[in-house]
Amino acid sequence: MIERRVAALRLQPGDVAIDCGANVGEVSAALARTGADVHAFEPDPHAFSTLVGRLGGKKNVRLYQQAVLDRAGRSRLYFHEDAVDDPVGGSVGSSLLAFKGNIDPERFVEVETIDLAQFVFGFDRRVRLIKIDVEGVECPLVHHLLDTGAIEHVDTVLVEVHDRHIPELQAENQRLRERLERDGFADRVLTDWA
Repeated sequence: MIERRVAALRLQPGDVAIDCGANVGEVSAALARTGADVHAFEPDPHAFSTLVGRLGGKKNVRLYQQAVLDRAGRSRLYFHEDAVDDPVGGSVGSSLLAFKGNIDPERFVEVETIDLAQFVFGFDRRVRLIKIDVEGVECPLVHHLLDTGAIEHVDTVLVEVHDRHIPELQAENQRLRERLERDGFADRVLTDWA
């Protein structure tokens, strides 16, 4: 399924693709096979270690052990409750949100965060794709891309919002969808793509 979705984007060698929440690299690997220049962000140390082992030698892939946010700094990354028994498998649920239902609020690591909009502005060419799956902080990121105008430098944003897994975010996610529709970005910023 990932391969089909990536193929539909028609990325070319040299295109810029940013994977926010790369985890162990399923999407990043598919993006890299297109020849695109892939920038993969993954703050979870267990997932990042696997990501490095998988894609660290690729010339068109840059890996960052950082979280993406609407600001640069530091934040706590809370581990999924299953990470005790399976640190890599549980890494898919790690989150910057302390109230996320399936995290362990007592187990976390401090991670560096980057400002996604500023990262986008750092390119001397358009960003063809940003994929955002960051376990609950998607809405602030997309609002930040819209508020700063960074969205004007991006062709497509694929966002996985977490209405089903984080019920507390349903209203916020709905407000984002309404803004995208109202401001004419609903065809460029696709929610629930996965």
